[in-house]
Amino acid sequence: MKLKILPSSMREKKRYISFQVIPEPGEGFAYADLEAGIWNTMLDFLGEYGVSETSFWLLKPSWNQKEYKGIIRCNNKSVNTIVACLGLIDRLGDNRICFKILKVSGTIKKLKKY
Repeated sequence: MKLKILPSSMREKKRYISFQVIPEPGEGFAYADLEAGIWNTMLDFLGEYGVSETSFWLLKPSWNQKEYKGIIRCNNKSVNTIVACLGLIDRLGDNRICFKILKVSGTIKKLKKY
């Protein structure tokens, strides 16, 4: 017996958030530090259940180490929550950082055009 596929009208609508991390001059950080910092802050702020409702995912292939830019995927109802969580992060390891939200879009293609 073949499983039925969920119709697109019933699926969760996705949003993609393009962001840039601005470290202090002369400082740097690794992708693993960024990933751990975001997950830990979200778990502290929202809890496990809250994070699961956001459908949060950090897209590793989109990370640009030279410009410190990346893309986050979430559902359309939790964009403001994700942006608030990113605003709470001020350190990655020993480095002070700042998050800048560049654009929110429904497709990755539109984000890359921007």
